[in-house]
Amino acid sequence: MALNSRLLGLAFASADTLVEIDGEGRIVFAMGVAAAPDHAPETTWVGRPLAELFETRGRERLTAMLAALGTGERSESLELLYVLGDGAFRRVRLRLFSLPQLAPHRSCALTWHGASFQLDAPGTSPVCTRDCLMRQAGSLLDQPDGPGVSLAFVDVEGLDRVDDARRENVSAQLYQALQSASVDGASATHLAGSAYALLRADNDMASIEDAIHNLAALEGLPLSADIRQVELSPGVDRQATLRAMRHALEVCITSGAMDDPDITFKKTLDRTLVQMDSFRAMVKARDFALHYQPIIELKTDTVHHFEALARIPGSTGPESTIRLAETLALIDSFDLVVAEKAIQQMLRPGFGLTRVAVNVSAGSLASDAYSEALMRLTANHPDMRKRLSLEITETASIVDLDGAQRRLTRMREAGFRIYLDDFGVGASSFDYLNHLTVDGVKIDGTFVMRAIEDDKSRTLIRHLVKMCAGLDLKTVAERVETGEVAELMQHLGVQLGQGWFFGKPEPQPRLERPALPATGRRRGAVESWG
Repeated sequence: MALNSRLLGLAFASADTLVEIDGEGRIVFAMGVAAAPDHAPETTWVGRPLAELFETRGRERLTAMLAALGTGERSESLELLYVLGDGAFRRVRLRLFSLPQLAPHRSCALTWHGASFQLDAPGTSPVCTRDCLMRQAGSLLDQPDGPGVSLAFVDVEGLDRVDDARRENVSAQLYQALQSASVDGASATHLAGSAYALLRADNDMASIEDAIHNLAALEGLPLSADIRQVELSPGVDRQATLRAMRHALEVCITSGAMDDPDITFKKTLDRTLVQMDSFRAMVKARDFALHYQPIIELKTDTVHHFEALARIPGSTGPESTIRLAETLALIDSFDLVVAEKAIQQMLRPGFGLTRVAVNVSAGSLASDAYSEALMRLTANHPDMRKRLSLEITETASIVDLDGAQRRLTRMREAGFRIYLDDFGVGASSFDYLNHLTVDGVKIDGTFVMRAIEDDKSRTLIRHLVKMCAGLDLKTVAERVETGEVAELMQHLGVQLGQGWFFGKPEPQPRLERPALPATGRRRGAVESWG
């Protein structure tokens, strides 16, 4: 075998195309694989400046590399975008070598990567939020015979090395590149920091990698991507699957678990789906209990009504279960069963005309379903509506205040009393009071507990009581744990009190007040539905 043939074979073993340029940077020899049809290097490159083959920003980097290359030196590899025309490009890796015997000519080896692509302007696709991602996932999961869909997590490395002046443009280009690699060209979203998520129609990660590398070649940046994918199987309950997906994504983000997002997401998704089924089964079987805690008229020291508090098997407290049910939009059925159980208790002999309050999540007020079901539940016992109060919790936010007001008005007109629970602890408290017509507020226990030693808390409660009196609203102090606190609340004008000082939750409502300890001090715990 001739030496020249052997050397040529070795050269092509490490490159796709070979080029020689003169001292002015013009191509004097070219052979090898073409980037695309009609781009044969032997016939279309010779006589042209090498830099002219590439996208503008790449030309600048190549020109700088040629100027710095000394005789006998080999350059580092350089990622560039070869211009195909009509806005199309193909990524190529290029290396230069200055052979002393050929000076001032230089040798160039090119290796093609990925398929050709269109370089879209940054920001041409609308921003896709997580809600948008969920909607598109839902649409794909709705197609039982359609292609499988995967959720890809992409952590882009190297963004921290982009200078401030270029960061906004690079971020826009990156977002556009990931959009182009998504299932429909519009289903990529930014999660946090350098983490993104996008929907894919298959498990092939090559197009995502190509999109990142194309951007790196365009901007001359050392960008790379760590990509993890989780296959999503169409579920029987599409909406439940989507809610579980949203929850799993939030867990990944808020827990800072993006190092292994696919593992965390998959485990959280599977666990959430199991919890959903378990919660539904518990509600369907009514497999939880209600305990009743007295709420006392502070002036007369008599029971005004009881609050029904859920006790869920296998749980030290219902808060985490309730929050998950709110996140997964399962709370309205639970709230309704709590009301059903409370009404059954109120109908038992010996209970008299005692009143009960049940908790209602703000999530249950998001549609007419809960209020209509509650009206049906009490249709045969309309007198119960005057004895059953609803405490709106702030564990979830009310998005549609006008709709919630309409539903509450209907329930109040039917006889139900409405209270705002945990008033003052959430940023929405006063907004709710401004938009919703209610009968009273429950002052959050943190203010009540601090009021003994904190002048500011006492002042806040005093002004709140005065404001509520002007609005004809009852006030209830939560977490009254000592006689001293009870006396202070009465002194500040609060009408009702609830806490372990007056009695702890019990399986059956205690219609007669238990005797208070001689010291007048009984410490308890925060007792709430959620």
